[in-house]
Amino acid sequence: MDEIDDDALRGLVARIAAARGKVVAVELPPDRFQGLVDELRVAAYEDEADVRIVLGAACTTAARTVEHLAGVLQLPYAASRGWLDMLEAVGDRAASLRQCLVVADAADLVRHEDEDRWHELVGALFGGPYCLGGGWNTIVLADHPWRWEGTPFRSAAQAQERAETGRRSMHGEHSSMFE
Repeated sequence: MDEIDDDALRGLVARIAAARGKVVAVELPPDRFQGLVDELRVAAYEDEADVRIVLGAACTTAARTVEHLAGVLQLPYAASRGWLDMLEAVGDRAASLRQCLVVADAADLVRHEDEDRWHELVGALFGGPYCLGGGWNTIVLADHPWRWEGTPFRSAAQAQERAETGRRSMHGEHSSMFE
């Protein structure tokens, strides 16, 4: 996927918008990233949602991730004290929050940490829709296809699958008895 035209970009935005509360990993050339964010902001406006950008290159270690995310997500000051404090603050956000977090250069996200840190982080950043608050948190992991190849996941599709299965196992989620 070296080239992505405007129609493909709009299709990608529609896919992300339909995935409220989930993780979406995409292969996207760097020159189309701003177009994706712009289109997401238009779509998010209709849902009264917030779109935030995280720079994966600024989050290569746990310490750098805490600093960057505390600012980007406007977490309370206590979240800047460390990894667990940040994860707790992310989990304590309002159930009515509607947010789409777009990670540019997602292959760099906590790349100098073990894979468990990646699962903890990504798993904490998406969720919902929440029945009582009406909110949701979607995370979009975006990077160039050749950069995904250099990760343990090897592709955006594998990163997305591992994030979803990792979250279920870390949080002890299983199917509902009402399904």
